[in-house]
Amino acid sequence: MTTAGVCLLTVAGGIVRLTGSGLGCDDWPNCNSERFVDVSSGHTAIEQINRLLSGVIGIPTLLLAIAAFRVRPRVSGLRWPAVGVLVSVLANGVVGGIAVRTDLHPAFVQSHFLLAMVSIAFGIIAVHRSSPGSNRSSPATSWHGRPGQLAAVLTALTAAALVTGTVVTGTGPHAGEQDVRRFGFDISNVARMHSATVLMALAVAGLLAWTIRDGADSTAGVRVALSGWIFVGLLQAAVGYTQYFNGVPELLVGIHIALATGLWVMTIRLLLAAVETPTPQHKTMIVQPAVTRA
Repeated sequence: MTTAGVCLLTVAGGIVRLTGSGLGCDDWPNCNSERFVDVSSGHTAIEQINRLLSGVIGIPTLLLAIAAFRVRPRVSGLRWPAVGVLVSVLANGVVGGIAVRTDLHPAFVQSHFLLAMVSIAFGIIAVHRSSPGSNRSSPATSWHGRPGQLAAVLTALTAAALVTGTVVTGTGPHAGEQDVRRFGFDISNVARMHSATVLMALAVAGLLAWTIRDGADSTAGVRVALSGWIFVGLLQAAVGYTQYFNGVPELLVGIHIALATGLWVMTIRLLLAAVETPTPQHKTMIVQPAVTRA
Protein backbone atom coordinates (compact mmCIF):
# COMPACT_ATOMS: atom_id res chain seq x y z
CA MET A 1 0.00 0.00 0.00
CA THR A 2 2.81 2.41 0.86
CA THR A 3 4.67 1.77 -2.40
CA ALA A 4 1.50 2.09 -4.46
CA GLY A 5 0.72 5.34 -2.66
CA VAL A 6 4.15 6.79 -3.44
CA CYS A 7 3.71 5.81 -7.11
CA LEU A 8 0.32 7.54 -7.15
CA LEU A 9 1.82 10.59 -5.47
CA THR A 10 4.60 10.73 -8.09
CA VAL A 11 2.07 10.79 -10.91
CA ALA A 12 -0.02 13.37 -9.01
CA GLY A 13 3.08 15.56 -8.71
CA GLY A 14 3.47 15.35 -12.47
CA ILE A 15 -0.13 16.50 -12.91
CA VAL A 16 0.56 19.48 -10.65
CA ARG A 17 3.50 20.47 -12.82
CA LEU A 18 1.79 19.83 -16.16
CA THR A 19 -1.26 21.90 -15.21
CA GLY A 20 0.93 24.83 -14.14
CA SER A 21 -0.22 24.46 -10.55
CA GLY A 22 3.20 24.22 -8.93
CA LEU A 23 2.80 27.58 -7.26
CA GLY A 24 -0.95 27.30 -6.75
CA CYS A 25 0.16 27.41 -3.12
CA ASP A 26 3.11 29.79 -2.89
CA ASP A 27 3.99 28.98 0.74
CA TRP A 28 4.70 25.89 2.84
CA PRO A 29 3.32 24.34 5.01
CA ASN A 30 0.59 27.00 4.66
CA CYS A 31 -0.92 27.36 1.22
CA ASN A 32 -0.29 31.10 1.29
CA SER A 33 0.23 33.95 3.72
CA GLU A 34 -3.50 34.10 4.47
CA ARG A 35 -4.70 30.50 4.63
CA PHE A 36 -3.41 27.09 5.58
CA VAL A 37 -5.85 25.49 3.13
CA ASP A 38 -7.04 27.33 0.04
CA VAL A 39 -9.10 25.94 -2.84
CA SER A 40 -10.23 29.28 -4.22
CA SER A 41 -8.89 28.51 -7.71
CA GLY A 42 -8.23 25.50 -9.86
CA HIS A 43 -4.46 25.71 -9.40
CA THR A 44 -4.64 25.98 -5.62
CA ALA A 45 -7.14 23.09 -5.47
CA ILE A 46 -4.83 20.84 -7.51
CA GLU A 47 -1.83 21.67 -5.32
CA GLN A 48 -3.88 21.20 -2.14
CA ILE A 49 -5.02 17.75 -3.27
CA ASN A 50 -1.39 16.84 -3.92
CA ARG A 51 -0.41 17.99 -0.43
CA LEU A 52 -3.34 16.07 1.07
CA LEU A 53 -2.17 12.91 -0.69
CA SER A 54 1.32 13.46 0.71
CA GLY A 55 -0.07 13.60 4.24
CA VAL A 56 -2.21 10.51 3.73
CA ILE A 57 0.76 8.51 2.40
CA GLY A 58 2.69 9.37 5.55
CA ILE A 59 0.33 7.25 7.69
CA PRO A 60 0.97 3.79 6.12
CA THR A 61 4.64 4.73 5.78
CA LEU A 62 4.90 5.24 9.54
CA LEU A 63 2.89 2.07 10.22
CA LEU A 64 5.23 0.09 7.95
CA ALA A 65 8.28 1.24 9.91
CA ILE A 66 6.63 0.39 13.23
CA ALA A 67 5.47 -3.01 12.00
CA ALA A 68 8.98 -3.86 10.77
CA PHE A 69 10.27 -3.59 14.34
CA ARG A 70 7.30 -5.28 16.01
CA VAL A 71 6.71 -8.25 13.69
CA ARG A 72 7.36 -11.64 15.27
CA PRO A 73 9.20 -13.74 14.37
CA ARG A 74 11.68 -11.12 13.19
CA VAL A 75 12.01 -10.89 9.41
CA SER A 76 15.63 -10.63 8.31
CA GLY A 77 16.43 -7.56 6.23
CA LEU A 78 13.04 -5.88 6.66
CA ARG A 79 13.82 -3.07 9.07
CA TRP A 80 16.28 -1.04 7.02
CA PRO A 81 14.09 -0.69 3.88
CA ALA A 82 11.04 0.09 6.03
CA VAL A 83 12.96 2.86 7.79
CA GLY A 84 14.32 3.95 4.41
CA VAL A 85 10.78 4.48 3.10
CA LEU A 86 9.86 6.57 6.13
CA VAL A 87 12.99 8.73 6.05
CA SER A 88 12.86 9.33 2.29
CA VAL A 89 9.14 10.21 2.35
CA LEU A 90 9.67 12.68 5.20
CA ALA A 91 12.72 14.14 3.43
CA ASN A 92 10.69 14.52 0.26
CA GLY A 93 8.10 16.58 2.12
CA VAL A 94 10.86 18.95 3.18
CA VAL A 95 12.31 19.08 -0.35
CA GLY A 96 8.84 19.82 -1.73
CA GLY A 97 8.51 22.71 0.71
CA ILE A 98 11.92 24.08 -0.30
CA ALA A 99 10.94 23.78 -3.97
CA VAL A 100 7.88 25.95 -3.33
CA ARG A 101 9.81 28.49 -1.26
CA THR A 102 12.48 28.76 -3.99
CA ASP A 103 9.79 29.31 -6.64
CA LEU A 104 10.21 25.83 -8.14
CA HIS A 105 13.96 25.88 -8.63
CA PRO A 106 14.57 23.03 -11.12
CA ALA A 107 17.19 21.35 -8.92
CA PHE A 108 14.68 20.94 -6.08
CA VAL A 109 11.89 19.84 -8.43
CA GLN A 110 14.33 17.27 -9.83
CA SER A 111 15.27 16.10 -6.33
CA HIS A 112 11.58 15.84 -5.42
CA PHE A 113 11.01 13.27 -8.17
CA LEU A 114 14.23 11.33 -7.58
CA LEU A 115 13.57 11.03 -3.84
CA ALA A 116 10.20 9.51 -4.70
CA MET A 117 12.06 6.89 -6.76
CA VAL A 118 14.22 6.15 -3.70
CA SER A 119 11.06 5.69 -1.59
CA ILE A 120 9.62 3.32 -4.19
CA ALA A 121 12.81 1.25 -4.25
CA PHE A 122 12.83 0.91 -0.46
CA GLY A 123 9.14 0.01 -0.49
CA ILE A 124 9.57 -2.78 -3.05
CA ILE A 125 12.51 -4.20 -1.12
CA ALA A 126 10.43 -4.17 2.07
CA VAL A 127 7.59 -6.01 0.32
CA HIS A 128 10.04 -8.53 -1.10
CA ARG A 129 11.69 -9.12 2.27
CA SER A 130 8.34 -9.77 3.93
CA SER A 131 7.06 -12.18 1.27
CA PRO A 132 6.96 -15.86 2.34
CA GLY A 133 8.80 -17.04 -0.78
CA SER A 134 11.77 -14.70 -0.40
CA ASN A 135 15.13 -16.47 -0.16
CA ARG A 136 16.77 -13.43 1.39
CA SER A 137 18.68 -15.51 3.89
CA SER A 138 20.16 -17.89 1.33
CA PRO A 139 23.93 -17.53 1.04
CA ALA A 140 23.88 -18.95 -2.50
CA THR A 141 22.74 -16.07 -4.70
CA SER A 142 23.60 -15.06 -8.24
CA TRP A 143 24.83 -11.57 -7.36
CA HIS A 144 28.28 -12.47 -8.65
CA GLY A 145 26.87 -14.45 -11.57
CA ARG A 146 26.29 -12.91 -14.98
CA PRO A 147 22.50 -12.39 -14.61
CA GLY A 148 22.97 -10.60 -11.30
CA GLN A 149 25.75 -8.42 -12.69
CA LEU A 150 23.76 -7.47 -15.78
CA ALA A 151 20.70 -6.73 -13.67
CA ALA A 152 22.82 -4.43 -11.50
CA VAL A 153 24.12 -2.61 -14.60
CA LEU A 154 20.58 -2.36 -15.96
CA THR A 155 19.40 -0.86 -12.66
CA ALA A 156 22.23 1.71 -12.74
CA LEU A 157 21.43 2.67 -16.33
CA THR A 158 17.71 2.94 -15.60
CA ALA A 159 18.51 5.21 -12.66
CA ALA A 160 20.76 7.27 -14.95
CA ALA A 161 17.89 7.53 -17.46
CA LEU A 162 15.62 8.83 -14.69
CA VAL A 163 18.22 11.43 -13.69
CA THR A 164 18.83 12.60 -17.25
CA GLY A 165 15.07 12.64 -17.80
CA THR A 166 14.65 15.07 -14.92
CA VAL A 167 17.37 17.25 -16.46
CA VAL A 168 15.35 17.35 -19.69
CA THR A 169 12.27 18.25 -17.64
CA GLY A 170 14.18 20.99 -15.81
CA THR A 171 15.26 22.40 -19.16
CA GLY A 172 11.97 22.04 -21.03
CA PRO A 173 8.72 23.99 -20.99
CA HIS A 174 6.77 22.16 -18.26
CA ALA A 175 8.11 23.80 -15.12
CA GLY A 176 4.93 23.85 -13.05
CA GLU A 177 4.52 27.59 -13.54
CA GLN A 178 4.98 29.89 -16.50
CA ASP A 179 7.72 32.21 -15.26
CA VAL A 180 10.07 30.10 -13.15
CA ARG A 181 13.76 29.39 -13.45
CA ARG A 182 14.93 26.61 -15.80
CA PHE A 183 18.25 24.84 -16.30
CA GLY A 184 20.27 26.76 -18.85
CA PHE A 185 21.07 23.73 -21.03
CA ASP A 186 20.35 23.27 -24.69
CA ILE A 187 17.23 21.12 -24.82
CA SER A 188 18.45 19.13 -27.85
CA ASN A 189 21.71 18.19 -26.12
CA VAL A 190 20.11 17.03 -22.86
CA ALA A 191 17.45 15.14 -24.81
CA ARG A 192 20.19 13.29 -26.71
CA MET A 193 21.95 12.52 -23.43
CA HIS A 194 18.72 11.13 -22.00
CA SER A 195 18.09 9.12 -25.16
CA ALA A 196 21.60 7.62 -24.98
CA THR A 197 21.05 6.35 -21.43
CA VAL A 198 17.71 4.83 -22.43
CA LEU A 199 19.22 3.05 -25.46
CA MET A 200 22.09 1.70 -23.33
CA ALA A 201 19.59 0.36 -20.79
CA LEU A 202 17.62 -1.36 -23.56
CA ALA A 203 20.83 -2.86 -24.95
CA VAL A 204 21.79 -4.30 -21.55
CA ALA A 205 18.25 -5.67 -21.16
CA GLY A 206 18.68 -7.43 -24.50
CA LEU A 207 22.04 -8.85 -23.39
CA LEU A 208 20.46 -10.10 -20.16
CA ALA A 209 17.68 -11.76 -22.16
CA TRP A 210 20.31 -13.50 -24.30
CA THR A 211 22.22 -14.63 -21.20
CA ILE A 212 19.20 -16.38 -19.66
CA ARG A 213 17.85 -17.75 -22.95
CA ASP A 214 18.49 -21.39 -21.90
CA GLY A 215 15.30 -21.32 -19.82
CA ALA A 216 16.81 -22.77 -16.65
CA ASP A 217 14.42 -23.07 -13.71
CA SER A 218 16.74 -20.91 -11.57
CA THR A 219 16.16 -17.90 -13.85
CA ALA A 220 12.39 -18.27 -14.30
CA GLY A 221 11.65 -15.27 -12.06
CA VAL A 222 14.23 -13.18 -13.91
CA ARG A 223 12.70 -14.03 -17.29
CA VAL A 224 9.22 -13.01 -16.14
CA ALA A 225 10.46 -9.72 -14.66
CA LEU A 226 12.66 -8.98 -17.67
CA SER A 227 9.90 -9.56 -20.23
CA GLY A 228 7.75 -6.97 -18.48
CA TRP A 229 10.69 -4.57 -18.24
CA ILE A 230 11.46 -4.83 -21.97
CA PHE A 231 7.83 -4.24 -22.93
CA VAL A 232 7.43 -1.16 -20.75
CA GLY A 233 10.94 0.06 -21.65
CA LEU A 234 10.21 -0.05 -25.39
CA LEU A 235 6.81 1.60 -24.84
CA GLN A 236 8.43 4.29 -22.72
CA ALA A 237 11.06 4.96 -25.39
CA ALA A 238 8.35 5.21 -28.06
CA VAL A 239 6.33 7.68 -25.98
CA GLY A 240 9.48 9.70 -25.26
CA TYR A 241 10.43 10.10 -28.91
CA THR A 242 6.81 10.82 -29.86
CA GLN A 243 6.45 13.59 -27.28
CA TYR A 244 9.79 15.15 -28.23
CA PHE A 245 8.98 15.38 -31.92
CA ASN A 246 5.47 16.71 -31.21
CA GLY A 247 6.39 19.62 -28.95
CA VAL A 248 6.06 17.71 -25.62
CA PRO A 249 2.25 17.89 -25.21
CA GLU A 250 1.05 17.63 -21.61
CA LEU A 251 -0.85 14.36 -22.07
CA LEU A 252 2.14 12.49 -23.47
CA VAL A 253 4.44 13.94 -20.81
CA GLY A 254 2.03 12.70 -18.14
CA ILE A 255 2.01 9.22 -19.69
CA HIS A 256 5.82 9.36 -19.83
CA ILE A 257 6.00 10.13 -16.10
CA ALA A 258 3.59 7.28 -15.25
CA LEU A 259 5.54 4.83 -17.42
CA ALA A 260 8.85 5.95 -15.90
CA THR A 261 7.46 5.24 -12.44
CA GLY A 262 6.20 1.83 -13.54
CA LEU A 263 9.50 1.01 -15.23
CA TRP A 264 11.41 1.82 -12.03
CA VAL A 265 9.14 -0.54 -10.08
CA MET A 266 9.89 -3.28 -12.61
CA THR A 267 13.61 -2.50 -12.46
CA ILE A 268 13.83 -3.04 -8.71
CA ARG A 269 11.75 -6.21 -8.94
CA LEU A 270 14.03 -7.49 -11.71
CA LEU A 271 17.14 -6.71 -9.68
CA LEU A 272 15.78 -8.59 -6.66
CA ALA A 273 14.80 -11.55 -8.83
CA ALA A 274 18.27 -11.70 -10.40
CA VAL A 275 20.26 -11.12 -7.23
CA GLU A 276 18.35 -13.57 -5.07
CA THR A 277 18.02 -16.39 -7.56
CA PRO A 278 19.80 -19.47 -6.17
CA THR A 279 22.86 -20.48 -8.16
CA PRO A 280 23.54 -24.10 -9.04
CA GLN A 281 25.23 -25.88 -6.21
CA HIS A 282 28.62 -27.44 -6.77
CA LYS A 283 28.76 -31.17 -6.32
CA THR A 284 30.73 -32.24 -3.30
CA MET A 285 32.87 -35.35 -3.10
CA ILE A 286 32.44 -37.48 -0.03
CA VAL A 287 35.71 -39.04 1.02
CA GLN A 288 35.36 -42.29 2.89
CA PRO A 289 38.01 -42.95 5.54
CA ALA A 290 40.33 -45.77 4.69
CA VAL A 291 39.69 -49.03 6.51
CA THR A 292 42.82 -50.67 7.80
CA ARG A 293 42.69 -54.42 7.77
CA ALA A 294 44.00 -56.22 10.76
